[in-house]
Amino acid sequence: MHLLVIGDTRYREPRRFGPFAKPGAGVVWIRSGQGQLRIGDATWTLKPGAHFWFYGAQQPRIVSPAPGGTMTTRSIWFAGPGLDGWLEELDVGHQPYLRLPHPHRVYRAYRSLRQLARRQPPNWEWQVHVILNAVLRDFLLTRNLLARDRQSLPEAIRRVLDAIALDPVRDWKASELAALAGMSCSGFRSRFRETLKKAPHEYLQQARLDLARELLADPKTRIKEIARKLHFSSDHYFSNVFHQHTGFSPTDFRQHLGLDEHSGSSGRPAVSSPCEPRRPGRRRA
Repeated sequence: MHLLVIGDTRYREPRRFGPFAKPGAGVVWIRSGQGQLRIGDATWTLKPGAHFWFYGAQQPRIVSPAPGGTMTTRSIWFAGPGLDGWLEELDVGHQPYLRLPHPHRVYRAYRSLRQLARRQPPNWEWQVHVILNAVLRDFLLTRNLLARDRQSLPEAIRRVLDAIALDPVRDWKASELAALAGMSCSGFRSRFRETLKKAPHEYLQQARLDLARELLADPKTRIKEIARKLHFSSDHYFSNVFHQHTGFSPTDFRQHLGLDEHSGSSGRPAVSSPCEPRRPGRRRA
């Protein structure tokens, strides 16, 4: 995935958008005000909160602020191989609306992408790809679409896996997961290992390491903060576990991405208007 446009758009009157000439998709949410989004014969109310709209650039649409008011949208537009598959799986042609249980993940992704677009450090395109794929994965989880790949798993185990995927930062206890599965702790551990060929704590650790890769792509987050956020007892222990599973230390992983522990804001003004990699971009809803 690669970034096309990122930024805010202010509406004082309705605007009609025809099919864009190039393929791509956008994630849009409301910063302030209210309004409506019309795609085909369907209309959605636009309002702030944990509400997001995801649709293809080739879908004609009309964006309108509330009568007499002003509405500001925030959006991320991107493209890349395989994006059509994501759009089809999420059925954005009929249902572009998503209400996310953890909207802060999209907000965090936006901040990271904006910094990358402004600074363009070495290998920044790969970091963009990682962040955007994490956002799309959250969309699949919200629609319960990943469960399709786990139909052979017992329903109790699927409930546990979905809960972990939706909140991998949480310091899950075996008793909490057993309660979700409706089992005793010993019965849950036995069934989990029998089903996935690994213990619950091994699965949780892998989920945390997957999230660690995403967090390490944000140069402003220190390794000590990541270790604490993911409930490792120390940054030294986190580094050892990360190295055992990836072959990189967290520092080496960042260097591989063209980052370092002290990377951060370049001090230049934040990107306040949409930007397109390597050249100015246009505002889009």
